[in-house]
Order: sequence, then structure tokens, then C-alpha cells
Amino acid sequence: MTDLIAGRVQVFFTPIPTMAQYVNAGTLRALAVTDAIRCALLPGVPALSEFVPGYEASTWFGVGAPSGTPAAIIDTLNREINAGLADVNTRERLFEQGGTLLPGSPAEFAALIAGETEKWAKVVKFAGARAD
Repeated sequence: MTDLIAGRVQVFFTPIPTMAQYVNAGTLRALAVTDAIRCALLPGVPALSEFVPGYEASTWFGVGAPSGTPAAIIDTLNREINAGLADVNTRERLFEQGGTLLPGSPAEFAALIAGETEKWAKVVKFAGARAD
């Protein structure tokens, strides 16, 4: 961290909550965020997609259940998680951490996972990365 603040690191990728206080204090200059859109926590920092159309690399979290979990349990979990995300205190706390809430259905989450898997599989293939 000291090296970052002392100006020795030229480029650094890190989660927004880690560096937002330094950017907002003016001790660190953010070039862009890697989400598809600007982050409300750093509204003056452009999204990289504004310079590189289609670019998007974001971190997301979700809740999964084992294959074969009864639909009634999945529906209950989904309903309760979405209710939690609708809570004002939860929303505020997640926003403070740089989060964007994406409540939705199990089918929407499955589509997100499928899309992310396809996108990053292309990146891995293009890079020639291998697990050795």
C-alpha cells in the first residue's frame, strides 16, 4: 500500500472499496473502472468501456445450491435473498462497499453464470492459458 501511495506503481487493478478513499482524497488517480458503467462510488471516474467499447470485467457474488435441491427450497431462498437485498440498510451497506445489487430469479442468475463462463472461456482460449 505504501508503494501505491508513494507513486511507485504505474498501473494497479483492485476492487473499488479498497482504493475509493484514496481516489476521493486525491492521493491516488483512478484512470477507469472495469465495470460496464461508471461506479456511483466514484462518479468522476470513467468506465473503461467508454474508451474500449464492449469491455467489461466485474466481480460478482451470488448464492448457489447443490444440484437437485427441491424447487420449493430454491424459491424460498430466492424470495428471502431478494427481500434482504431490498432492505434499505442492506442496500446502503452494499453501496458503501461499491456494490451494485442485481436481485432476480434463479433463471436470471443461471443466465449470468452461463454468459460469464462463455465470455471468460474465450479470454482463456485467446490467451492460451492452461492449468498445469
